[in-house]
Amino acid sequence: MGNKIINIVSALLLVAGFASCDREGRMIPEPQEEIAVSPGLQTRAVISGPEMPDGFHIWVSSWLNDDVYPGGGLNYFTGVEFAKDGTEWRSDPARYWPLSGTLDFLGIAADPAELTLGFNWDSAKNVSRVEVDVPDTYDSQSEVFYAASYPLEGFHGSVPMEYHRSQAVLRFMIRTDVLDLIKVDDITIKDLYTAGTLTVEGDGPLKASWDFSSATASDRAVPKPSATYVFEPGGSFEEFGLGILVPEQKNKTFTITFRQRANTGIAWDSDLVLEETFTFDDNFRMWFMGKQYVYKIDISLSTITVEPVIEDGFI
Repeated sequence: MGNKIINIVSALLLVAGFASCDREGRMIPEPQEEIAVSPGLQTRAVISGPEMPDGFHIWVSSWLNDDVYPGGGLNYFTGVEFAKDGTEWRSDPARYWPLSGTLDFLGIAADPAELTLGFNWDSAKNVSRVEVDVPDTYDSQSEVFYAASYPLEGFHGSVPMEYHRSQAVLRFMIRTDVLDLIKVDDITIKDLYTAGTLTVEGDGPLKASWDFSSATASDRAVPKPSATYVFEPGGSFEEFGLGILVPEQKNKTFTITFRQRANTGIAWDSDLVLEETFTFDDNFRMWFMGKQYVYKIDISLSTITVEPVIEDGFI
């Protein structure tokens, strides 16, 4: 009990910022430096550039390091929103560095115009863990990031925070060997989770995971700007629709719906046109966050083959 009281009193003195007395014994506060962060992206994404986009906001929590307070990291601030201010990101009202001790940081980033995130910071002991309720991101294709930073003792600069993506990207590429005889209508992913709870832990090695116990899986069509795709024959693959962001989860099967005709003289809406489906179950087992999964689909009049390829980062 005595140690806890000493820790709490010490933390209060740090925040108050009193460092010396004048000749009459009055406490004189030392000026404190404002906390700013410099967020960056771990890999390139659907959004371009290595810096956090202007439209994104970040939420940061900080705690006094366990090495300084062996009784447990003390909460310094919880879930404070930071917005871009020039080349750095700052909070309003400002938060300041303590006069001594070491702060650690945990951050979440997303597009607030598209997402309403539900935060549950674990502040009973410290704020090194957060649960984020993420709504359905499939239609908006919004990205959600997470980060931690562990500055050295005495560091009072702009806190570097490298944000990691919590989602995977799926892309579908199609090639055909026949001219204007095959038209792809849809690619549908079966039993896909598009919302869930993201848990991030920053006390120790940074890690993140998704939970779907309160979510419902559903079949989702790959977004595409055109109603149908007619692919010209040739040696190169063409992308069907748009690359899509999905939470990390076990891989799902997907179904390709397409039509084929015997010759170009038959109208696509004719009863002579055959409508076909092809279902593919790959062997990735997981769609991991921060990874890109490319499915290269070869379609001919007699066969369909699918080559799944995994790539680090997004393009």
